[in-house]
Amino acid sequence: MGRTIAIINGEQYWHTYFPGDEVVYRRIQECAWVLRDGELWCIDREAAIRLDGVLWRVGAIRPEPRYRTALEIIRLSGVPCVNPAEVLLRGFERLSMLAELREAGLQVIPFDVAQGDDMARRLGRRFPLVVKAGNHHGGFGKALVRGEESWGDVADLLFAVEEYVTAEPYIDYRRDVRCLAVGDRFWAMEREGRGWKANVDTRRYRVIEPPEVLVHQTRAAMNHLRADTLALDFLEKEGGEFVVLESNDTPGYSGFPEEVRAALADCLKRRLG
Repeated sequence: MGRTIAIINGEQYWHTYFPGDEVVYRRIQECAWVLRDGELWCIDREAAIRLDGVLWRVGAIRPEPRYRTALEIIRLSGVPCVNPAEVLLRGFERLSMLAELREAGLQVIPFDVAQGDDMARRLGRRFPLVVKAGNHHGGFGKALVRGEESWGDVADLLFAVEEYVTAEPYIDYRRDVRCLAVGDRFWAMEREGRGWKANVDTRRYRVIEPPEVLVHQTRAAMNHLRADTLALDFLEKEGGEFVVLESNDTPGYSGFPEEVRAALADCLKRRLG
């Protein structure tokens, strides 16, 4: 009898990688979760479904505490999940993600952080700088501050944000490279955006041979987190030095070869046994 696998916020092609299994597509924004007698149930308006496996593809949406609770329930259930729920929990917050990268020995872009009313003003020192409000992906909650005058306006706006704020130096980078790993295989992609945000609104990209230094750092992060898949975003300075911007434990695969998606599906199949 086939297993029931839930694709959470995933692309609509994943069922083709799990022939013989029942694959259902669900959105985390619309799901309730129940762990009863050791069985994991995902419930929405369509149905209540007992799950044997989870492929977590939740990407650039506004994070909410209940999504973290859902991951804790999946973790408690012991139902196979890719990435494992404990890995996704370690990267759920931007600050915890950066802390994990530092603990893995990676050279993360230097940053300052502030929490509390009007504390963001204490961060602005050298310009240009990039400020990021809270735990958002996809370019949201980010602003480039080029000087003291604009910093005052941005700081006023950040006063209304009930989240922590980070500030980091703006890097006039030579290129943006994503290094992607699935299991023990690695790929890399150069990307060019329309504006200063390196990995947003991509207008040109090409898959390249992964630079060994990036493979080494991505492997170190993978081993530290015990992840099935991970993407690290790097900026290369004019002198050739790479710095890590962030990691993504639910990376998008657009533009990468089809074999990347097959490799991810194989990770879940191995966990299912």
